[in-house]
This record gives sequence, C-alpha cells and structure tokens, in this order.
Amino acid sequence: GMQALAASSFFPNLTSLDVSRSWIGIAGMQAFAASSFFPNLTSLDVSGNQTGASGVKALAASSSFPNLTSLNVSHNQIGDAGRQALEASPFFTKLTLLRV
Repeated sequence: GMQALAASSFFPNLTSLDVSRSWIGIAGMQAFAASSFFPNLTSLDVSGNQTGASGVKALAASSSFPNLTSLNVSHNQIGDAGRQALEASPFFTKLTLLRV
C-alpha cells in the first residue's frame, strides 16, 4: 500500500500522484508525509481516503513536497482542524490549487 510506496526510492522524478479512493488510511498518509523520496511532486490527489484531520495534519507538517502546486484532500473528513493545519502550513507556499 501507501507505506510501501512511501518507502520506495524508485520514483524520484515523479511529478504527479493520484491515490484517490485507495483507502490509504492515516498510517499510510503519515508514512507518505514522512517520505523524502518525492521531491519533484507537483500534484498530489489523496481525496476520498477518509484519513481525517490526522492524515492532513501530517501532510501540512511535512517539508517533503517543496514543489507541490496542486493538492486535493477532499472527501477525507478533515474538519476545521485539518483546514486550519493546511492554512497554517509554511510548506505549501507554491500551491495554486487546493481542494478540501
């Protein structure tokens, strides 16, 4: 699953990743957020994974995606806590599209 992908160093040039509706779970989202193997990612779709605020908070606290311009976290039941974490994140300065 997502934890195996997060641990993989085979995709350093990947720019777009869509794992929507993949049931990655909170642990998968946290593992991905902690991964340093996706520095060129510009587009990330993790919608529909029901990770809640915990999963989104992990992404918001991660400096692993410095080139991210598009992020879709919709249908994850992130609530106010998740939205606030995204708004306060110092790491998403290049975002031009955010779907919550």
